[in-house]
Amino acid sequence: MDLRKVVKSSLSGVDKSISAMYKRLQKNLTSEELLPSLWDKCKKEFLDKYDSFAQLVAKIYPNESIPAVSEMRDLLASM
Repeated sequence: MDLRKVVKSSLSGVDKSISAMYKRLQKNLTSEELLPSLWDKCKKEFLDKYDSFAQLVAKIYPNESIPAVSEMRDLLASM
């Protein structure tokens, strides 16, 4: 039960954090060529770490459901 609360709060915080990070990057970086590649790198690294996290949660708590990596990929693609 506690894991579910932690995961939900973490994932809702992730969405806000990613949006805030992207907005800060847009403000601080003036190079239009650098920003997309940096953003793509951040998304890739996050998805790699999220994949490991999802696998670990599935092993430890098989009955808990968290958003799939594909859902997170779609969410990041829409930003």
